[in-house]
Amino acid sequence: MGQKNRKNRKKAHSKRRIADEIFVQVGESVLIVFLVVAVVAIFMVQWIIVASKKSELALQSESAANQLTGFLEEYAKTSAHLAVNPEIQYVLTETKAGDNILETEKMDTVKQNLVNIVETDSENIMTTWIADMDANVLTQSDGYTSGDDWEFTERVWYKPCMETGSTVLTEPYTDPASQKVILSAVTPVYNGTGGEVIGVAGVDVSLDHLDSIMDKYKIGNNGYVFLLSAEGAILYHPQEEMKQKNISEIDISQNVKDTVASGEENFLKYKTGGTKKYGVAGPVGKTGYTVISNMPFLEYYAQLIEMMAALAVVFIAGIFLIVLNIKKSAANLSKPIKELNHIAQQLAAGDLDVQLEITSEDEIGELGESIGKTVARLKEYIVYIDETAEVLDRISGGKLNIELKNDYVGEFKKIKDALLNISASMHDVMQGINDSSSQVSIGASELAEASQMLAEGAQTQADSVKQLAATTDKVAGQVQENRRDAELSVEATVHVTDMMEKNQDNMKMMMNAMNEIRETSQKVVGIIQTIEEIAEQTNLLSLNASIEAARAGELGKGFAVVADEIGKLASESSKAANMTKELIGVSMEEINKGNEIAGNVMVSLEKSVDAVNNVNNIIKNTAEKTILQAENMEQIRAGINQISQGVNDNSAVSEETYATSEQLANQTVVLNELINKFEL
Repeated sequence: MGQKNRKNRKKAHSKRRIADEIFVQVGESVLIVFLVVAVVAIFMVQWIIVASKKSELALQSESAANQLTGFLEEYAKTSAHLAVNPEIQYVLTETKAGDNILETEKMDTVKQNLVNIVETDSENIMTTWIADMDANVLTQSDGYTSGDDWEFTERVWYKPCMETGSTVLTEPYTDPASQKVILSAVTPVYNGTGGEVIGVAGVDVSLDHLDSIMDKYKIGNNGYVFLLSAEGAILYHPQEEMKQKNISEIDISQNVKDTVASGEENFLKYKTGGTKKYGVAGPVGKTGYTVISNMPFLEYYAQLIEMMAALAVVFIAGIFLIVLNIKKSAANLSKPIKELNHIAQQLAAGDLDVQLEITSEDEIGELGESIGKTVARLKEYIVYIDETAEVLDRISGGKLNIELKNDYVGEFKKIKDALLNISASMHDVMQGINDSSSQVSIGASELAEASQMLAEGAQTQADSVKQLAATTDKVAGQVQENRRDAELSVEATVHVTDMMEKNQDNMKMMMNAMNEIRETSQKVVGIIQTIEEIAEQTNLLSLNASIEAARAGELGKGFAVVADEIGKLASESSKAANMTKELIGVSMEEINKGNEIAGNVMVSLEKSVDAVNNVNNIIKNTAEKTILQAENMEQIRAGINQISQGVNDNSAVSEETYATSEQLANQTVVLNELINKFEL
C-alpha cells in the first residue's frame, strides 16, 4: 500500500501544474512575439545604420573626389587654355624640322605667358611648357630647352594624348631636379584649322599640396581615404611607405583591384593588411583617378552593436516583467483548481464526506458547484454500489446464478443489465468449456497413443538407418581401397610405358649406327676398288719396266729386279684387296640381316607400346570411374547420415509430442476440476 502511494505521488510530481502550463503556453507566445519584434527591430536598425554608414562613406568619398576634381581639373584647364593660345599655336605651326624654336617669331611672348602662369600658383605649379612635333623639341618656363636626344613620340603622355585628342593627366613621377613627386597635365595643340596635331602644351604640378588636401578627410575616428592614379599608382595614403606603390603590389582584396580597373563607383567590403574594412571607391571627375574611402570593421558596426546591446537590455527587462506577471496570474488562477483537485482525489479514494469552499464567480466556481451536486448524487448511489459489490463477490466465488433486489434507475440501469448479462454469459461459457474439456481430454489421449506409436516406429527406423550407415561405411572403405589400387596400377603401367619407349629409342639409335657402318663399308669397298686399279697399273708399269730393263742389258739388271719386286707387290696387293672385298661383302650381308631383324624388333616394340598404352588408358578409365564411385559413395554415406540424423530428430520430436500429449491430458483434468467449482 505504501509503495502504491509513493508511485501515485511520483506520478503526481511528474505531471505539469496548471500554473506551469499557463506559464509555458502564455510565455511561449509572448517570447515568440518578443523574439519576432526583436529580430525585426534588429534588422531595421541594422538596415538603417548600415544604410547610414554607406551613405556617409559615399558622401565622404564624393566630397574628397570633388575636392580632388577641382584641384586636378584646375591644372587640366590651365593646360587646355595654353593649347588654344594663338601665340603658342603660331609658334608650333611656324617651327619646322631643324628650326630653333627659341628664334621663332612670338616665342618671347609665349615664354612670358608660361612664366606668368607659374607665378600665379608657384606653390603647386613647377613649370609650364610646350613641345613641337615637327622640330622634336620641348621648351619650359624655367628656360630649359631639350637637346637632340629628346624624342617627342617617346613621352609617356604621347600615346594617350594622340588617342583621346584631349587633356590627360600622367602617372606621378619624381622630378630629377627637385626630387618632388609631380604629375603633368598635357593637352594636344592643333593647327589653325583644328585638324592636325602640331604639338602639346603641358603643366607640371607638384603633389605636395595634395597631401594637405587629403589629410583633411577623416572617415569616422580611424578611417581615411587614399588616391589612385589611372594606372593604379597610389598618389596619396596616410602611410608614407604606401605612396608611389601600385595597388597590385599591396595586400588588398581583389574586388578593390577590379573596381579600380573598371573605373566605376562601388561600395566595397575588403581586407587590407589582414584587417576587414568597408569603403566606397569612386572616380575623380574625368581624370581617370580613383579615390577610395575606408572604415574599420568594428567602427563600421560600432553603432549597430551599441543599438543591439540597448535593445537586448530592453527586451530582457520586458521579458522579466512579463514572466513575473504571468507567474502571479497563473498562481491566482490555479489556487481554486488545486482545491478542486484535492476534493477530486478524496472522491477518487472513496471519501464522499467532503466540503467545497470555492467562492469564485467564474467558470471554476461553476465547476465547484457541479462537483458538489455530483457528490450528493453519489451518496444516493451507495446502495447500488453495495449490492453490485455483493453480486460480484458471488460471481468471484463461482456462483453464477444471481438475483438483484433493488430497482436501478438512470445510468445504473445499465449496470444491472450488464451484471445479468455477465451471469448468463459466464454460465454459457463455463458449460461450453466443460464440454470442450471432455473432447480435448479424449483427443489428448488419442494423440498420446499416436505419438507413442510414432516414437516407436521412428526408433525402429533409426536402428535400421544406423545398420545401413555401418554397411555403407564398409562399402565406402572397400571402394577407397580399390581406388588406391587403381591409382597404383596406373603408376606401374605408366612406368612400363616409359621403359618401353626408352628401349624403342635405343633400338632406333642401334639401327642408325648399323646404317652408318653399312655406309662406311660401302666407302671402304670403293677404296678397295681404287687399290685394285692401282695394282693393275702397277703391274703394267712393272711389265714395261722389265721390258725396258731387258733392252738395257747389263745396265738394266738392277732396274729389272726392282720392277720384278714391284710386280710381286702389286700382285699381293691385288690379292689382299680381293680378300678384303670378299670379307666386307660378307659383313654387308650380315649388316643387312641385322638391319632387317632390328626393323622387325622395332615394329614389335611399337606394337607393344601401343598395346601398353591401350592397357594404360583402360586402367586410367577404371581408376577415374573408381574415384567417381568413391565420391558417389561418400555422398551416399553423407546422405544416409543426414537421414539418420533426421530420423533421430523425428524420434525426439515424437517423444516430445508424446510427453506434451500427456501434459495436455493432465491439464484437461485440472481444467475439469476448476470448472466443477462453478455452480451451473
